[in-house]
Order: sequence, then structure tokens, then C-alpha cells
Amino acid sequence: MLGRKNSNILVIKTDGLTGFVAADAAFEAIREAHPHAKISLLTTPGLQRIARASPYFDQVAGMPNMRDGEARREFVRQLKSSKFEKVYDLSGDDAARRLKGALGPFGPKWHMADFAGKPSKGATPSFDKLAETAGLSISERLPDLSWAVTARKDSANMQPSWYGISGPFGLLLPGEAADRRWSAAGYAGVAREMSQAGIMPVLAGAKSLHNFGDEIAHDAPQLVDLTGKTDHLQLAALAREALFFVSDSADEMQLALSVGCEGVVIRSPKEPFEITGRHVVTMTAPEGARGAGLGEVEPVFVWRTLNNMGLINLPEGEPISAQAR
Repeated sequence: MLGRKNSNILVIKTDGLTGFVAADAAFEAIREAHPHAKISLLTTPGLQRIARASPYFDQVAGMPNMRDGEARREFVRQLKSSKFEKVYDLSGDDAARRLKGALGPFGPKWHMADFAGKPSKGATPSFDKLAETAGLSISERLPDLSWAVTARKDSANMQPSWYGISGPFGLLLPGEAADRRWSAAGYAGVAREMSQAGIMPVLAGAKSLHNFGDEIAHDAPQLVDLTGKTDHLQLAALAREALFFVSDSADEMQLALSVGCEGVVIRSPKEPFEITGRHVVTMTAPEGARGAGLGEVEPVFVWRTLNNMGLINLPEGEPISAQAR
């Protein structure tokens, strides 16, 4: 046990949903090391709701714009008045470094995660050095965000029926970055296969994907488009109930994996994207393919893979599809 009773501890995690999911075991280790402390999390505005549902933090706040001098000075005054004993920086990003510099040399003891080399898009920092220097015992277990499902399990808007979903369904989870995303035609092809098999195709993700969802729906009108309509807790609840997911570089895919959903990921062979999960198949596009090139992965092969993984649960003897024969 590291912390004093009633001490204040600050945790910083501001590098997005993938990083938040990957830090689950580290969050648990910090809580176990400071069972009687008040632990505050500093994160991005989009992650505050799911963070408040976790069992690890007593208080959650959003990181201000550290490039705004006035906002930074006011925020630093607030942090100094909180008299934090320790800071666990699990992001190691520019905003956190600016905050450390603003607190000065006489600020709280600072433990920082690090990257093995220069940080890159999709990469997550290592907690090994942080665990060693801070004396934390971080389990090597896979992320388990089952608490995200139980946090509001009795709420009507945590149920598939809230969105008009009935019967078996699967999740389509495209990423926001167009150059790392499978094609709309690819997702539409899988959606049609799902519909033919009596499985409702459900598209989920950021609001910015709405136009992409329109492209998919043009060729797969049975699609249920939930882009921009679910928060992370609601998506976790849907993922727990879904038969499977199909994704590419989406952060939401990591959330789905963390609650036990399984599926297929389409990506470039050079994609610096970590897959954290138990039962996931990666389908790789041809060498050098990015963006539209990922479309060379045919929907029928994705569908066959889902079937081979045992995730479709078609009645015995029923064909995969007319295309696949």
C-alpha cells in the first residue's frame, strides 16, 4: 500500500478511447495502491462520462487547452490548491508535459508513462517503467470494461430495443480516419449478408461518420445507423449483446473487445494499430493499401471468416450467401 490515508492522487489519461481502454489494469493498480485516497482523473471531455462510471475514480475533470495561457494559469491554481501528493501521467502527451512544467519543480511527485520510441497515431504508451518507479503492481490481464455495462444496466437507453433493434444483430464499427477505413461498399456488402441471414446490421461510431453511414445505407437500406447516437456506455452495452463486430481502425473496436465482443478487423499490413482482444481475426489488405485500397478485402471473405469463427450461428445447413457459393 503506497498512499497515505485521505491523500489526493491525480491520474492523467488524455489520449483517447483506445488509450483509456488499454489503461484499465493500470487504473485498477493505482486504486489498489491508494485504497483510502481521493483519486481524480484528468481526461478528455469525450471520455468523462465513461470515466465517471468506472470504479477507480472519485472525481473526473476535463483537461483544458494548455496552449491557452489564461486557462492554463487558472487550472494550475486549482490543481495547486488541491495539494496532490502524486500524479500518475498515463498519457505522456504534450498537454500533460505542459501541465507538469506549469506546476513547477516543487509540485507533486510525478510518475509518467513512456513510449518505446516516438509516439505515433494509434500507439499506446508503456506502463512498465511507470510501474517500476512508482512501485505499482500492474496486472498483465487484458482490459475488462464489464463495469461499463453494469453501470447503467437498468436504464432503458442501455437496451438494444431503445434503438429499434430486435433479434440478433451485429455491429459495424468504421474508424473516423478515411485513409485507414474500410470502404463503404465493403461495409454495405457485409450488411447485406447480415440481412439475408436475419441478423440486423447496426452501424455505430462518431457523429462525423453520418455521411459515410449514408453511403452504406444507399446499398444496404436495412442498416440501422446509430452514428453519433450512442455514448461509450451505451455502445459497450450494445457490444455485449451483439453477435460480432466488423471494424478497421476504430477506437470503438477496442471498447467492444473489452466487454467480450468478438469479430473481424480489416487493416493495412503497415497499420501501427494494436489489437487487444481474445478472439479477433485481422484481415490484411494488399501491401501498400490504405484507404480505398482496403476495399480490396471482399465482404464475402469477411462473412466467411465470421462464420468460421462461429459467430454467425446460422441454422445448420443454411448457405452463407448466394455470393459465397
